[in-house]
Amino acid sequence: MNNLYLKVHNLPKRFGCQFKISDILGKVMNIKELAKKLNLSITTVSRALGGYPDVSDKTREKVKRFALKYKYKPNPYASVLASGKTKTVGYVLPIYGTNTSTLNQGNFFQFISGMSDELLSESIQLQILFAKSENEEIKAYERLILEQKIENIVLQNIKTNDKRIEMLKKYNINFVAWGKTKSNTNFPWVDLDNSGAIENIINYLIKKNHKHISYINISEKYNFANERKNSFLKILKKNKIKFNKNYYASVKLEEPEKSFEIIKNMLMKNKKITSIICSTEFSALSAIKACNYLNLVIGQDISIITFDGPLVRDLSTPPITAASFPVKDLGKKAINILFNSKINKNKSTNYLAKTEIIDRGSVHTVK
Repeated sequence: MNNLYLKVHNLPKRFGCQFKISDILGKVMNIKELAKKLNLSITTVSRALGGYPDVSDKTREKVKRFALKYKYKPNPYASVLASGKTKTVGYVLPIYGTNTSTLNQGNFFQFISGMSDELLSESIQLQILFAKSENEEIKAYERLILEQKIENIVLQNIKTNDKRIEMLKKYNINFVAWGKTKSNTNFPWVDLDNSGAIENIINYLIKKNHKHISYINISEKYNFANERKNSFLKILKKNKIKFNKNYYASVKLEEPEKSFEIIKNMLMKNKKITSIICSTEFSALSAIKACNYLNLVIGQDISIITFDGPLVRDLSTPPITAASFPVKDLGKKAINILFNSKINKNKSTNYLAKTEIIDRGSVHTVK
């Protein structure tokens, strides 16, 4: 950094036309100077700051302490110039399908916030592209890989059979996924324990004497929805509750009015239903609307439980009991795994987040 110059054009020679950046910004410590202060090699300092496991905890902490003391900040641009590679992380945010409505993007932005916290601490940039369709999404990944030369990518909205996984492997991209595929988990991922979450929800309802339990899912092409359906069927059977196909529906999040109609008709035709499990908080809003339309008091005549998020936590009336999980932590874990898997190429690291039930009064006890 100290050897970089800022050239000012069209100035008379007597003023000079070349300044060191450090003359303007003040002296900036580079990694060579930091290594000299520590009496360590530049490689050791670099690997300590990068979190590599071959550097002892004691040395790593000492390096970080000195870096903080002397206000050393790694220069991501200098790294790119030196290595020809970028440490930028690419992320494509779909604004179609499960993410059509901005109301349903709260969890994604919590996840991104968690990623950003980790990236900021390592001075790594996050490049986000948006996609309005599956076709645009594939093109966005190709743009990140082929045009912007990004080698680290975070995937989300994993489908039961996801062609993006093979695409990233084909280009030898270092990636981590938020979610698993149906048949292949041989890659780094973070995810919610969907099966365990549904088991927690059903056990919670059963303790309150619910036996006529309905489930509103979204398209099972998304693997988390598929996992939740399978767990729903399994836990009902485990508790000797017969599955009623009329109590189950799969809807599209981009069609809230249709969701409302499906839930309303389900409740009108199946008067014995005492509780509704909603696979997403967005469908929980449609369930609230349907219950209000039918004059069913939530928490007294009918119960609603969903997966947590800002909509049902902060905005819905009434507040909805939910299975809560640490979305921001998933984002942090994703970045940790992303760069650890790059170091340990033969080992896929995974993280499964557990849920806890947050009672907000929308589930009643059946008498």
